[in-house]
Amino acid sequence: MYFYEYLYLVEEAIVKTIRKCYPASWDENHISFSLVDELYARNRNVSVEDLDRPFKIVWDFRKLRLPEESTYGDIGILVRLTSWAGETIEGVGLLEAKRRDIGKGSFSAAKTKQLKRIVKNAPRSQLLLYDYENVSSCMDNWLVQCKDDFFYRKRYYGQQYGISNPFTHAVCVPISVALSLDAYTTDLHKFGVPLSYQLVGRYFRGFDLEMNPDTVSAVKGNVERHGGCRILMIVGVSTGPAEPELPAVNEDVYGRGRDG
Repeated sequence: MYFYEYLYLVEEAIVKTIRKCYPASWDENHISFSLVDELYARNRNVSVEDLDRPFKIVWDFRKLRLPEESTYGDIGILVRLTSWAGETIEGVGLLEAKRRDIGKGSFSAAKTKQLKRIVKNAPRSQLLLYDYENVSSCMDNWLVQCKDDFFYRKRYYGQQYGISNPFTHAVCVPISVALSLDAYTTDLHKFGVPLSYQLVGRYFRGFDLEMNPDTVSAVKGNVERHGGCRILMIVGVSTGPAEPELPAVNEDVYGRGRDG
């Protein structure tokens, strides 16, 4: 499929899932599990055809078996990326999820002490903000990085939703930025990008990943004090002829499905 088609499909899954969760199931953990279930169902194997290099992706996900830690956030995106020249890197993108308070513009579950602890261990970590209203204030932040704004705005959003201005319901903001502003409200949206783009255009291309071997090992569950994420998405990516390979994780720490 085309890159923008894939990006749209990921965004569509995010929008539909979050809308289903509001208002009756408006809880961070429920939203996150529902979201990963939907993304996994739609994206187990993907091949993007319109880039200069092949872009192949394989997904899986795990749930932490042991009691949850808050060392590295709620969701980990563990990526094994193989380039067209044969190099392989492994890193992890880390997300701390918070949902918007109903009827307010705040994310009251976001606490400075917790976020400082996370960013100390993972400087590139992101605050993942779930919002039940359409969020458009973050969209320019990634559209200016893309080669075909018109194609995405008009063809996908125009045809699918009958609108010219794209929106999202899940925004990724660097935790360091949120801490610098010391306010956890919808004003943060303007400093972020949609979760769909953070996944497809950033993490899956090797950007914003924690590369420290100790951090990667801890998230994979290979240390006594696991410090693992509640949900771990494991993703293999290849930008060359090689088939993508999933990174290995400690199966004694992470199990399949919601129940581990």
